[in-house]
Amino acid sequence: MAEGFKGRAFVLKRGDGGTVESFVTVGGVRTTNMTINNNPVDVSDNASGWQKMLADGGIQSIEVSLDGIVKNSASFEGLLQDAFDRVPVSVQLEAGNGDVYQGAVVIASLQRSGAHDGAETFSSTLQSDGAFTFTPGA
Repeated sequence: MAEGFKGRAFVLKRGDGGTVESFVTVGGVRTTNMTINNNPVDVSDNASGWQKMLADGGIQSIEVSLDGIVKNSASFEGLLQDAFDRVPVSVQLEAGNGDVYQGAVVIASLQRSGAHDGAETFSSTLQSDGAFTFTPGA
């Protein structure tokens, strides 16, 4: 059994919008972060003395953040176009152990920057639009 997984194997793949959707890894990404937000609902009262949460309460969401180098790739250009279009796009997040998270996201933000002595970089935040599925890896 593996003691860890390569960080570079945790990738974001963007769907092509086809009837049978194909997913392509977004090029240039150096760091991928995913957060599952559960927003629990507190139902505590004075009598309990302890905090109590409502089971399955609140709104669940997923947020993905990316940082990387701008590359001349169709997948990056697609991500950029998604930011301009402000419409949901299908994505897959694939982890190093084979776990797959799949659903629709909207591009909440996309920033490009460049220093005089370095490569042009980007960062982006994606927010879920509806439910995600989770398929555990091997």
